[in-house]
Amino acid sequence: MQMVRQGVRSRGGRVVRGAGVALAVVGFALAALPAASAQTFGAFDFVAPPSAEANRVYGVNRKTGELSACQFERPAGSSVGVTRCFALGEGAGAQKAGRYGLLATHYAGETGVFRVNYETGEMSICYVRDLPRADGKLEPTVLCTPQGR
Repeated sequence: MQMVRQGVRSRGGRVVRGAGVALAVVGFALAALPAASAQTFGAFDFVAPPSAEANRVYGVNRKTGELSACQFERPAGSSVGVTRCFALGEGAGAQKAGRYGLLATHYAGETGVFRVNYETGEMSICYVRDLPRADGKLEPTVLCTPQGR
């Protein structure tokens, strides 16, 4: 492509005038749009709790309200980390159909998140807690309080 003073010359010899202005306008329009949020794409919403000590991300299925939580861990002696996801416990499974999302508070020590149903206004608090297994060992499990308003 050859550059000319009035515009850009295309292969066919046609001069495209003002291409730079058009690109600038498109760029400005895109910059004016709000940043993409987790609620913009896909069937899931994700959020991290505000605690600087929590290495965890929560996810929710927007239609069913089913919650998940995973975190990064690096086993002793390993140079490669793993993604560890937790078992679902009481209240963390599918709820009545709705339009669910996740919200984190601004409380710096909080390691849980709020699951909200935008259609009904109901909320529950979801968190990970060590629960005893049948063999006596503890298993980190995702729990959610009953929904309330």
